[in-house]
Amino acid sequence: MLKRNVQISAILIVATACSLDLSADPVSVHASALDADVVIYGGTPAGLSAATAVVRGHRSVIVVEPTSSIGGMITGGIAITDTDTPQLVGGIAREFFEEVSAIERRTSSSRQVSMVFHGVKIPWSQPAGWDLEPKVARQVFERWLQQQKYQLVLNERVVAVTKSRAKILSIRLTDGSTVSGKVFIDASYEGDLMAKAGVSSTFGRESSQEYGESLTGVRLPHFVRNYTEEEYATPTEEYTHQGQFGADLRARDERGHLLWGVEAGPLGDLGSGDDRLQAYCYRLIATQRTDLKLAWPKPSHYEKAHYELLLHYIEAHPGITFARLVHLGPIPNGKWDLNASGPFSTDFIGGNKGFPAASYSDRDHMLNAHKEYEQGFFWFLAHDPRVPQHLREEVNSWGLAKDEWMDSNHWPVQLYIREGRRMLGAYVVTEKDILQDKTKDDSIGMGSYMLDSHWVRRFEDEHGSVKVEGFLDMTIDLSRSPYEIPYRAITPKEEESDNLLVPVCLSASHVAICTIRMEPVYMILGQAAGDAALLALQSVGSVQQINIAALRHKLVAEGQIMSVSQKSPKP
Repeated sequence: MLKRNVQISAILIVATACSLDLSADPVSVHASALDADVVIYGGTPAGLSAATAVVRGHRSVIVVEPTSSIGGMITGGIAITDTDTPQLVGGIAREFFEEVSAIERRTSSSRQVSMVFHGVKIPWSQPAGWDLEPKVARQVFERWLQQQKYQLVLNERVVAVTKSRAKILSIRLTDGSTVSGKVFIDASYEGDLMAKAGVSSTFGRESSQEYGESLTGVRLPHFVRNYTEEEYATPTEEYTHQGQFGADLRARDERGHLLWGVEAGPLGDLGSGDDRLQAYCYRLIATQRTDLKLAWPKPSHYEKAHYELLLHYIEAHPGITFARLVHLGPIPNGKWDLNASGPFSTDFIGGNKGFPAASYSDRDHMLNAHKEYEQGFFWFLAHDPRVPQHLREEVNSWGLAKDEWMDSNHWPVQLYIREGRRMLGAYVVTEKDILQDKTKDDSIGMGSYMLDSHWVRRFEDEHGSVKVEGFLDMTIDLSRSPYEIPYRAITPKEEESDNLLVPVCLSASHVAICTIRMEPVYMILGQAAGDAALLALQSVGSVQQINIAALRHKLVAEGQIMSVSQKSPKP
């Protein structure tokens, strides 16, 4: 496994077949000036897919990753692969998941998947075919890096962009070095290269008037259950029931102060836009295996007052279980993907306010605050004497898996940025493109996951109770009616940049990104960006003016799925 010293300001790995040993520390090089045909900002799955496409096209590529680890959220904790339609995932993404799956089949133990609850072992469904251990995903990405012989710069962020009219010439990094290229790809979760290049973008929720969407903007607080499209369009009284917490929980303490994490009301006008973001969290890997389990770590700054609302929630539900407070999904070798569940969980609701536009120092503060909030969540449940003993015992039967993220104290490096900036590009994908006008002449891949937004805020309603708002759980079965994603959505307006592609912070509304934002889809779009960069290099033209038929033909030849009835376009 690749070891990294995160104190080194610039780590450059030149991946040659003879010089890179992934079991040893990489050589630290001060890269004052680097140059490649294609420069990719963000070693996310999308960025690494783009790099693979470029290398296979026999062009040089440099990947700049702001953190100390490649693989984004696939190596950072999303172990339950978010797709119900693997048949729509082709190309490089399918290669990756099939390779990881083959390793898991060879190395996984035959132990029965189960969960121990109140001393009773409860059988659980076996992990699905593409569900994985983050450490295995990381091994595969690092092997690809070694085999593909491209350059990787770690622990560096973009601080400035040099342009000539609409063309990006180079980027400057935090250590002062420059990276020049002919085509640039912003594959980061934040969209920082895009923003510093002067490309228009937004974040938050549009109003319902912006694009004529019914599911955007301020939303009625409601139960989390499967609603029909008609119920979303015409909410009923039951839709706004107090039972989000299953009880009427007061927003203020005995002194009349709002509980931590609760904002003052009112809700606001339904459908109005704002700059709020669906909540972030760290996705963790947990286990009950005694040979693998580590105790929940105590945060360096623990504030028990942050969990008073959680205590009231627990007190309102005698017998509530750990498996209700978090979402647990089985992955190979007796480990579990741990995600947020319910109105008070691992999501730090409101903790990401202003994150996309924040300075790097402010972002670092937010990253640490998310870590301390989440560690405090588990510490509170495991140790606070006010928590019922049965729940404390159950929480302490779980812990972090000690074989994951061994070089970062078993905690992931990558925060789950469910939604950052969104480009305002050549075409904005909206709710209509997801639910109605599903086909596109310039399709480069498909999406099919449900519309899924986590909460954006807790607030005090007019009755003094706590409500949570912003959740979007519209489970219309898009797997039976998937949608196509246009190439135009990953290209900026040509007058703003003619050599930049954006496959992650793409041009989409808040509603649309709620389904597009799954990692297999990002990998699909990353491959398309890499192939589009190759065509732009061949034509010495703008990324907006490449031959779309040629791009689609190339993607089909590489196994990409761009329509339900796959047909190879004529180049």
